[in-house]
Amino acid sequence: MAVITHHHHAIISTPVYDDDTGKWKSSTCVSWPNKENARGVHFLPNSPELFLRFEDAELAGLEAGKNWVETGFKKALAS
Repeated sequence: MAVITHHHHAIISTPVYDDDTGKWKSSTCVSWPNKENARGVHFLPNSPELFLRFEDAELAGLEAGKNWVETGFKKALAS
């Protein structure tokens, strides 16, 4: 499991082993503080891409989380 902070969002990547293929999928959760002193949470769908190495799936999950955050910022700035 890897955790980073990106634009005040916590991105948690936890690779999941796929027994059918013998490879790893990335599983990612993004959370952020909201106005009610709680945390907003969004779970990204597991990646369709499979990885031979745990570390590669972990990095792909972190990148997917950063992309999700960046997309949200671009939408917020455009409105």
